Amino acid sequence: MAMVNQQYAPRCLPIVRLWAAVAALLATSGCSTWNTWRMGTDSSLSKGPTKEELGDDRNLMARWLTPKVGGPTGDASGKARSPLVLGSNGWKPMQAPSNPKADAEFEAAERLFHQGKLVEAEAAFKQLAKDRKGTPWGEKGQFYLAETLFQRGKYVSAEDNFEILIKDYPGTLYRGKLVDREYAIAQTWLAEDDPKAKPEQKLPWTGRFTGQRPMIDAHGHALRALEHVRQHDPDGPLSDDAVLRIADEHMRTGDYELAAMHYDQLTTDHPKSPYLQRAQLASIDARMKNYIGPEYDASDLDKAREMIKQTMVTFPDRPENTEKLYHTLDLINDQEAERNYLIAAYYKRTGKVASAEYMFGKVRHKWPKSEWAAKSKTELASLAKMPRKESLPSKIMTAPGSVDPFSSGPGANGAMGGMPGMGMMGGPGGMN
Repeated sequence: MAMVNQQYAPRCLPIVRLWAAVAALLATSGCSTWNTWRMGTDSSLSKGPTKEELGDDRNLMARWLTPKVGGPTGDASGKARSPLVLGSNGWKPMQAPSNPKADAEFEAAERLFHQGKLVEAEAAFKQLAKDRKGTPWGEKGQFYLAETLFQRGKYVSAEDNFEILIKDYPGTLYRGKLVDREYAIAQTWLAEDDPKAKPEQKLPWTGRFTGQRPMIDAHGHALRALEHVRQHDPDGPLSDDAVLRIADEHMRTGDYELAAMHYDQLTTDHPKSPYLQRAQLASIDARMKNYIGPEYDASDLDKAREMIKQTMVTFPDRPENTEKLYHTLDLINDQEAERNYLIAAYYKRTGKVASAEYMFGKVRHKWPKSEWAAKSKTELASLAKMPRKESLPSKIMTAPGSVDPFSSGPGANGAMGGMPGMGMMGGPGGMN
């Protein structure tokens, strides 16, 4: 028997080692499958919310096909409810502390509000927001104070108090209503300078003294209110409306650089917005209008070209805009041809014959159908008759111990070597 065991022992040893290695591998923390199973069965870890706590006992497919509007912090009607908090017994709705006196104060102020006694309600909500600051009653008091001011037409104070609400209560449940009111206030103030606005949409000139509009710069205050809409609810339904209105206002006042910046922000931050194509086309228009001329920066032309390409890729099935985009590309090409022609003319004027020939030739080769190509052909004919002169090295290059940065030989420009071919176009020893 001992002889048999000794005979099969060498054969069993590799199998034993294999199982030992597998067991060691499963026991390590790097095995994701083992870790997932172990955490799923670990009773010491916190449990997730149950179906009753989430308020949705449907299966996964039903919840995916018809999701509830409110999500974990709202019911199916979209009405906000207290968010869930994690306690020792799992996830439970957050319960407000009991305070009968504060409840009575709020109910009395709310009763005045619903009765239309807005002056008395404003005073009551203001006192409640001050005395109960940092509590749920203070939050409700601050919101209804701003809402009462809005109902009274005191839009300046209303906007200020809405900002106090979001500052003191960043997680307020009134965020949606706050954003709606600030957007409406901004629209009212912008109507003052809008020639297309109807007379009934504009405030009387006495509004500066009654709190309906700011004393000065109502336009600037309106743009600030729209920025608040974006900041307070960046993923909300009015965020893209706000940034589009800001861009349109800058476009209307001739600030094309800021207009293009906000149009680009809309295309970047809201790729699914219904205003996407409009913003892309407006961004191209703003870039073209912001381009001053061939003597100035050409970055707007490059950005307009990139936006045209992006628009064609995003909306390939809009033939009504394709012709306009191609026409804009032709304008950009013509502007670039003019820029290169003027550079070549500068080289010719300063006696850089070889450089001028290169730039004129570039215009003819890259934009052959442009009017600048025909002019370049005439200039090249005149350049052929101009004498070339050798450009001498500068004194810096001829100083003892200096190296030629244009040379391609070893050791030029320090240890990195030189820049091959530069000497042919005006470097030391080149021809011009």
